[in-house]
Amino acid sequence: LSGLRCPGLEGDPSHNLARAQMERFGFLISFELTSEEKAEDFINNCALIESATSFGGVHTSAERRSKRGDAVPPGFVRLAVGCEPVEELWQAIEASLDRLDG
Repeated sequence: LSGLRCPGLEGDPSHNLARAQMERFGFLISFELTSEEKAEDFINNCALIESATSFGGVHTSAERRSKRGDAVPPGFVRLAVGCEPVEELWQAIEASLDRLDG
């Protein structure tokens, strides 16, 4: 996992802009996995993530934007956090990432 982007984090390049424009930080996170296959496996094998382009629902969803023609690396994942209990979501994400490594 590399290239974590979340404007709510102080080290994110967009943090100051987001802080100036928002009262609260959003629910979108992006990161890059080492390949298209790993990104697909992460999304498809995470128990609490739905593969979806639209981020208007209450469930956590993710997609690979390169599938839509965006100029991003093949392993780039955009994740929209839903309303699931945070600890359960983190456990599901961690388990899916752990399966990629081994």
